[in-house]
Amino acid sequence: MVAPLKIGGGISVGGGISIGASGVVPPPPSPVAMDAFGVTVNSSGLFVAVGYDDVTNFPLYSTSAGGSTWTTPALMNGSSSVANMNAVTVNSSGLFVAVGENQFAYPVYATSSDGSTWTTPAQMNGSTSFAIMTAVTVSSSGLFVAIGRSNLGYPLYATSSDGSTWTTPATMNGSTSIAYMSSIAVNSSGQFVAVGYTSTYQSLYATSSNGSTWTTPALMNGSTADSIMQSVTVNSSGLFVSVGCDNTTGYPYYATSSDGSTWTTPALMNGSTTFAVMQAVTVNSSGLFVSVGQRQDPNSYPVYATSANGSTWTTPATMNGSTTPVYLFGIAVNSSGLFVAVGYDPATLYPVYAKSSNGSNWNTPIYSP
Repeated sequence: MVAPLKIGGGISVGGGISIGASGVVPPPPSPVAMDAFGVTVNSSGLFVAVGYDDVTNFPLYSTSAGGSTWTTPALMNGSSSVANMNAVTVNSSGLFVAVGENQFAYPVYATSSDGSTWTTPAQMNGSTSFAIMTAVTVSSSGLFVAIGRSNLGYPLYATSSDGSTWTTPATMNGSTSIAYMSSIAVNSSGQFVAVGYTSTYQSLYATSSNGSTWTTPALMNGSTADSIMQSVTVNSSGLFVSVGCDNTTGYPYYATSSDGSTWTTPALMNGSTTFAVMQAVTVNSSGLFVSVGQRQDPNSYPVYATSANGSTWTTPATMNGSTTPVYLFGIAVNSSGLFVAVGYDPATLYPVYAKSSNGSNWNTPIYSP
């Protein structure tokens, strides 16, 4: 067993993979230390990334109209309170909603109608219970659903019909088993699917038809093999695809489900036995799945993999042959098919982005802005 894997929001879940790295790169103009963990894009093509200042842990955001020119990371509503913003989504009306936790590990959210003017992160329903919210999505009907975990590692969810009025995070189906739920997606029918892993690193899923009534997290196809699922997405046909890695070897894994409930056994991407921690996945309107992540310390080079059907994957490859360590935690794709991945440089703590028009040809991740 090796050192812990950092999975966003500054959280380390013990016994996992170490993906730390260092590198010396010339500093960008007006550098801001921002761990960028989540990114989304609205119907107008505005990309919005969220995270936090790695020095102060204050909440930050950055925007880009085309994925290339980014605003300097700025505080959400000038907030000088700790709030690790782990994820962001946007509804059909253009309302951005981000979730995370404050210095007391209480669940927080923030909203913005334009991606730039944010509310100060506030506690969900005034909750003063430990709840680290790791992911958020929104259905076509406008229901926001966030997931996370309690201080005991129990799986949590919270819902909101407007992004501002939230339920208090509650356990999924009253579960008292450890389940680190890391990502959530929803199909066009309103079926929510969350993925994650157990305390002993087996892949999990849970489903809900309304965002509030959840199944107890269960093993994917009953598999007890070592694998941790980090991200999930769904295409227009309702195919859910999840990605992650083997906790011990660090090899890249994926699993698929046509309904969110019946999953394939997590399997290696193209049989790859090369270390690649796949952190995020998305799919474009043509059905092309693209996943991003990084290799192993001390060579945490940025990697990507693609699949036209969710099952047949390319072997994860470095972005543009990059040999600069970066961590990539989020990916989004606009209506034109432009993929944008975000993360940060572990040596400088500056935010980085990379983009691709086809999922395969990427620029070397660079500082943003």
